[in-house]
Amino acid sequence: MKLWSRLEYSFVVLLLLALSSSLSAQTWTQSGPVARHSHTAVFDPTTGQSIIFGGRNSTAGTDLNDLWLSVTSSKQNASFTSMVATGAAPSGRYGHVATYDPGTIRMTVFGGGTGSPASCMNDLWVLDGANGSTGAPSWISLAASGGPPLARLYHAAAYDPNTNTLIVFGGSNCAGGFLNDVWVLSNANGQGGTPAWTQLQPSTAAPAAREGSTAVYDATNNILIIYGGDAGGAPLGDVWTLSHANGSGGTPAWLQLQPTGTAPVARTGHTAMYDSAVNRMTVFGGASSTATLADMWMLSTANGTGVTPSWTKVGFKGAAPPPLAFHSAVYDKKANAMYVFGGSSNLTKLGISDHTFTVTGVTLTTGAHQFVLGGPPVRYSQSLVYDSSTNSMFLFGGQHANTNLNFNDYWQTSGIVGGPNLKWSLIVPTGVAPAVRFGHTGLYDSASNRMMVFGGALGFPSPCANDYWILQNANNTLKPAWISVATAGTAPAARTRHVSAYDAATNSLIIFGGYDCATGYFNDVWVLSGANNASGTPIWTQLAPSGVAPSARQSSSAVYDAATNSLIVFGGDAGSSPFADIWVLSHASGSGGTPVWTQLTASNKGAAARSGHTATYDATNNRMTIYGGWGGRGLLSDVWVLSGANGQAGSPSWTKLSAGQLRRFHGSIYDPVSNEMVTFGGTTQVAPQNPSSDAYILSGANGLP
Repeated sequence: MKLWSRLEYSFVVLLLLALSSSLSAQTWTQSGPVARHSHTAVFDPTTGQSIIFGGRNSTAGTDLNDLWLSVTSSKQNASFTSMVATGAAPSGRYGHVATYDPGTIRMTVFGGGTGSPASCMNDLWVLDGANGSTGAPSWISLAASGGPPLARLYHAAAYDPNTNTLIVFGGSNCAGGFLNDVWVLSNANGQGGTPAWTQLQPSTAAPAAREGSTAVYDATNNILIIYGGDAGGAPLGDVWTLSHANGSGGTPAWLQLQPTGTAPVARTGHTAMYDSAVNRMTVFGGASSTATLADMWMLSTANGTGVTPSWTKVGFKGAAPPPLAFHSAVYDKKANAMYVFGGSSNLTKLGISDHTFTVTGVTLTTGAHQFVLGGPPVRYSQSLVYDSSTNSMFLFGGQHANTNLNFNDYWQTSGIVGGPNLKWSLIVPTGVAPAVRFGHTGLYDSASNRMMVFGGALGFPSPCANDYWILQNANNTLKPAWISVATAGTAPAARTRHVSAYDAATNSLIIFGGYDCATGYFNDVWVLSGANNASGTPIWTQLAPSGVAPSARQSSSAVYDAATNSLIVFGGDAGSSPFADIWVLSHASGSGGTPVWTQLTASNKGAAARSGHTATYDATNNRMTIYGGWGGRGLLSDVWVLSGANGQAGSPSWTKLSAGQLRRFHGSIYDPVSNEMVTFGGTTQVAPQNPSSDAYILSGANGLP
C-alpha cells in the first residue's frame, strides 16, 4: 500500500481548499421576494407602495423576516425592492399581524408563529421609516406595559389612527386552542409614551374562538368588523361587529350581523378590505376545507348601522381570479384598487406563490372589476436577451401550457444584474407583432439595438414557422417597433426548439437543428447574412460542413465563441433519450474557411445527458455553463462548467457548481462583468409541465473564484 508523502498530502489539501473556494463563490438568489404565505402587507398611500414582511416558504420550510417594497398597477407592471433595516430584526415568522400609521411612517408587528409545528410568539415590533422614503428603515423592539396577550398566530388586527391604538382579536395558541379575546395596545406606533396592553371586556357574548379571520375597522364610528376564520378545520362564515372597539367612548359590545342575500361559503385565510366612504367590505379568496377559493364578495352596510347589511358576489371581466389563501391584500383608496401578493393555492402553478395581482374597481357594485397579473404570466420556451447599457433583461413570447396558450408579448426587467430587486414592465412596440410562438430564436445586437426573431412553433404540436422579424430599439430607450423582414435565398425549413447564435463581426445569424412540429428533427446549419437588417436584405445560406455531423436533434444548447468563430453545441434529444455529446463547428458564420464539425471529449466525467437546458458562455475564459434540463427520467437542477469549451486549448473539463431549481425549457443570460447568470421561467415538472415566471441569479457563474 502506498503511503502519501507530506508533499502529496499538502498538494491535495491545497487542491481541496481551492475547490472549496471555487464552489463557495457560487450563490443562487431569487430576484424579488421568494414565494410565501401567511405574511403581512401594509399600504403606504404617500408612495403608493406595499410594505411586505415575513411569512413562510413551504418549499424550503423556512420562516422569513425579509422586507420588500412592492408597486403594482393595472398595466401589468410589477416592481419589488428589497429593504434592509437597521437594528436587530424580529425573528422569522408567519401568521403575525402588521398595521401601518402613514402619519409617522411606522409599521407595527405583533405575534405570529415559527417552525412547524408552530411555536407562538407575543413580541411587539415597530419598523420606523417603513416606506423607505427617509433612508434605511429601522427595527425597534417595543416593551409594552400591561398584559401581555397570550402568544398567538393567525389572529386578526386593525389600527385606529385617531387614537394610535392596535386592536387584536382571537387567533391560535399553537397548542390546539383557539382564542376570542380582544386586546387594545395604546401608543401602538411606539411614539407618544410607553405602549400599554388592555384587555377589553365586552358586555355581550363574543364570537366563537377562531383563527384565520379578518378584521377591518370603521374609524369614524369606532367599530371593528370580524368575518370568517376557523377553529381546527371547520371554517366559519359569520360576521360580527364590536362597538367602542378601541376601548374608549363606552362599553364595547359584540353584535352578530344577519346579512341578506346569498352568503359566501365559509372560509379562513381570506383577506378583507373596507371603504369607509361607502361603508362596504370586500372579501377575497381564502380556504374552505381543502379547497382554495377564487371568489370575491361585497358586504354593504358592513358596520351594521343603518339598513340591513347585504352580501353581493362580484363578477369579473377578463381573466378569472386566482384561487388563493393566506395571501396578503392591501387597499389603495385613491385608485380604488386592491393589490394581492403571494399565498398558497390548490392551483399547482400557484401552490406557493410569488405573484402579484391588481384588482380594479374593488368597492364598486358594478363596473370594471378585473384581476390583472403583475409581471409576465408563467411560461417556458421563451427567448431572453440582455442589454448591458440599460442593465435590462428582455423577454419575448413562449408557451403557457400545451394546447393552451402561446405568447407574443414583450417585457423588460431593469436592474436585473447586481441585486435582488425585480422590476417588470410590459412594453407594447409599434407595428404588427409576430404571431404568438415558442421555441423560437431571439437574439440581440447591441450595436444596432435590434432583436432578431426566427421561427418557432405557433401552436401545439404545430404549425412551425420560418418567418423572420426584427424589433427595432429593442432596449426601450426609444419606442420599439416590429418589422416583418422578407429575406433572400432559400429559407430553412420551418422549425422550433432549434439553437442559434449571432456573430456581430459579420452580422450573421447561425441556426442549428430543431424540430419540424411533426415527426422530423434537423441537424442542418444555416447562416443569415445581414441579419440585423440595418443595411441590405438579409440572405439565407445553408452551410455544408465537413466532418461527421451531430445527429439530428431539438432542445440542445449552443454558445458562440466569436474569437474563434466556433459554435459549441451540447446535448438535446430526438424525441426519446437525451444526448450528452459536445460538438464544435468551426467557421460557424460561414466565413474564413470551410466549416468543420468536431466532437469533443471531456477529460473527466461531467454533465449527464439532457435536453431543454440552457448554456451561457464566458468568452474571456472560454467556459460554458449549463443548467437544468430533462435527463430522460426527470428534471435536473444541476449546474456544470465546461472549461476549454471551444476545444482549442486542450481537452475540455467539467466542474460541478451549486445546484439551482428543477427546471426545463427556461431561459438564461450571462453578464461577464458581474459574472452572473440570470434564469427565467421554464417548467418545474415533466407531466404536467407546470410553467414558472420566477427569476434567479447565479453568482460566480463561470465557476472561477
